[in-house]
Amino acid sequence: MENLSLLVIWAIFLVAGAVTWFAGITLAKATDTLDTRWKIGDALGGLVLLGITGSLPEIAVVWSAAAHGHIPVIIGNLVGGLSIQTLIIVIFDMAVKGKKPLSYHAGSYLLLFETLFAIVIAGVALGGMYLSPNISIFHMSPMSIGIVVVWVAGLFFINKERTKPTVCAIVAEECQPGRRHHQRRAVENHPFYVGKSSLYVIAIFLFVSALTLAAGVLLEETGTMIADKMNIGSGIFAATAIALITSLPEISTGLESIFMGDHHLAISDIMGGNAFMLVVFIMADLVAKQPVLAYAQRTDMLLTILGIVMMGVYAFSFVHPPQRRFLRMGWDSVWQIGIYIAGMFGFNIVNR
Repeated sequence: MENLSLLVIWAIFLVAGAVTWFAGITLAKATDTLDTRWKIGDALGGLVLLGITGSLPEIAVVWSAAAHGHIPVIIGNLVGGLSIQTLIIVIFDMAVKGKKPLSYHAGSYLLLFETLFAIVIAGVALGGMYLSPNISIFHMSPMSIGIVVVWVAGLFFINKERTKPTVCAIVAEECQPGRRHHQRRAVENHPFYVGKSSLYVIAIFLFVSALTLAAGVLLEETGTMIADKMNIGSGIFAATAIALITSLPEISTGLESIFMGDHHLAISDIMGGNAFMLVVFIMADLVAKQPVLAYAQRTDMLLTILGIVMMGVYAFSFVHPPQRRFLRMGWDSVWQIGIYIAGMFGFNIVNR
């Protein structure tokens, strides 16, 4: 594949991105159907399954990069995804109907907990970037292990709190959060799978999962070649283009949630994805046989801080929700755009 022209490599990259998008949407629908039928979402194992299936594109990219020794791609894709996925909430905000912004309708202390949960995990990852590569436990960074521990502990807490009636009026008296994760099981099967057996849905789930993994491998390989041929750092390309491509399914499923009035669910899926995405570092360590976080560059640290700041803005808005919209956005989304642009300027300066 290395002998192919840049145009052909770009074409393969874009096709793999399209496959990731459509496969991700199908996978989300199949997962929700199984969740509805088996009520797996109410159990801790169900949350783990939902987290894994939602992050399959990132898992595929990271596994391929780790197998090929492309450490910058691993770090760039995972920490770059924090800011990219958080920025997606701006799109959701613009899609909300009415005069009130998304964070007003969706805001609750449960969302605040989920966002702070993701911020804490990102902070642990940032701490791992300051450790020496010589500090490892069976090839794993202590902070990679710490991320898993914090994630599991956080899941227990979130899983316990989310089944309690959330006092929405404490944050926004007229908010319209819609269904939450534990209420998915009360919804009818997705129309695409009505009348289909569970065995059929499982077959679709497995096939699409394999397709997503294959597309992810192609994204990593072609993305690395594009970066080399265009003299762009592979980490930079992974933190922007690849991170955006692997986030496309979240955009589609999130917009679907918004159109159905599930405002809380749309943001919750993003914050849950941000938290689980960093858990993938432990897989990267095992496949690469070295503590990946320890090889982070200054740009990676900046991207992690950028993601933390952007999530922090939304955390604040869940406590003090915006009342009005400007250009169909709440003040928090306007800030997100400004912060991300400033972060990219800083990224370019640090990368020189």
